[in-house]
Amino acid sequence: MKTFMLWAEFALHMVFLCDHCRFGILERCKELVEAGYDIRQPDKENVSLLHWAAINNRSELVKYYMSKGAVVDQLGGDLNSTPLHWAIRQGHLSMVIQLLRCGADPSIADGEGYRSLHLAILFQHMAIAAYLMAKGQEVDGPDCNGQTPLMLAAQKIIGPEPTNFLIKNNASVSAVDKVNRNTPLHCAVLAGNVDAAHILLEAGASVDAENINVSLTELIQYTMTKRAKYVPLCSHCNATVQVLFTLNATAVLYYYLRTCRTDPGFVKATEEEKKMNVLVLAEAGCLDPRIFCTSCMIKKPMRAYHCFTCDACVAKQDHHSIWTNSCIGARNHHFFVLFLMSFMMLGAWMFYGCLMYWSNHCPMHYMEQGLWGAASALVSCSPWVLCVFFLAFYHTSWSAMILLLQLYQIAFLGLTTAERNTLMHHQRKLPQSISLRQNPYNLGVMRNLVSFFQLRCCGLFKPAIIDWTQQFTSGRDQHVFGHPDMV
Repeated sequence: MKTFMLWAEFALHMVFLCDHCRFGILERCKELVEAGYDIRQPDKENVSLLHWAAINNRSELVKYYMSKGAVVDQLGGDLNSTPLHWAIRQGHLSMVIQLLRCGADPSIADGEGYRSLHLAILFQHMAIAAYLMAKGQEVDGPDCNGQTPLMLAAQKIIGPEPTNFLIKNNASVSAVDKVNRNTPLHCAVLAGNVDAAHILLEAGASVDAENINVSLTELIQYTMTKRAKYVPLCSHCNATVQVLFTLNATAVLYYYLRTCRTDPGFVKATEEEKKMNVLVLAEAGCLDPRIFCTSCMIKKPMRAYHCFTCDACVAKQDHHSIWTNSCIGARNHHFFVLFLMSFMMLGAWMFYGCLMYWSNHCPMHYMEQGLWGAASALVSCSPWVLCVFFLAFYHTSWSAMILLLQLYQIAFLGLTTAERNTLMHHQRKLPQSISLRQNPYNLGVMRNLVSFFQLRCCGLFKPAIIDWTQQFTSGRDQHVFGHPDMV
């Protein structure tokens, strides 16, 4: 009977201790441990106190338990995992850093055969994965089944990430597992992961690789179509109009090519700089998506956004244009606006040419024929000119709307399209509406235009020249004014 009472009392203390551990009640945990409880003793679920502290991100408790002799790599739970595994599954980067400093071994596999990097990839915690690789974990390290993190990503996670993330970190596309000798491409095909297969093929994965059953014999073909625009010149205009039209068409082509060819402001870094950024930001507690880009593995400059089409961070990104098939950012934004201006003016010249042609070759009597009769006369006179008119109307309409929106954002707000959209999204969450003009980048209409177009007017204006790819603020303060999530 006495033995039973002692066992019941021990079990009750264990329950209390686990509850205090979950809620981070440090003083109560200290009392129970000092009373004689073995810090390494697991509960009825085979889970140690260090596990509960790690999964609930209780830094002070972990520090205390380690000082009392807790085993940092103690296995426990249904999956026979270490506290480090539990912290990774929950995405607690600060806890992962603390456990590694305490000597946790990231190469230990859990009951499912997954090591630390595999778990970070499986649960899509890219910041933790980046930190583990920066600390020396091999990107192609196999699990107990011989699967690399890239194989796991291609098989388990439908979509381009984290396959693209691993490819950027030099993961091997030709590695094979132990069981079926599958490559990452086999895993993607078997899972129907089209995005991952696309990325692997672009990275050089072989379609001739064979596993123990079949070979990849079907090639995936990707085709791209290019559209050409033909702009007819008016043949019924005087010489001055033709010269102006030619100059306008030349300006359209020039600004279009400058928009496409100019680097929009891609943020670049060497491999050493990337690893150093991960270590410094992670250990400073600043490995935040608003500051650190897990796709590019770089610290974001102020006003930078990641473009998933270009697969790069772009300084002062406005948007990705489908018309130029390129990003619009700090270095080519003004070329894009000038392209829109010249393109809209070109549409106006085409309107003028169509009206001149109709007035000279298609006599119409609207009052006698009515609307339907006049339309029929235009069609019968020249269907081609009517098509040109509607085509010009379409392109002039969208270019004029985008141009007006761009000029409004530039002159009156001092913001990019990406920043305005983010601010409007955050405004919906605020109890009181705030004007978009109240932001640190709005310098007033005139100064906004002078700064954007770099106008000097023979020395009358002196716009500041800012390289937005190098504009950083220190630590956590970056997102306060350096990123539109917060203005």
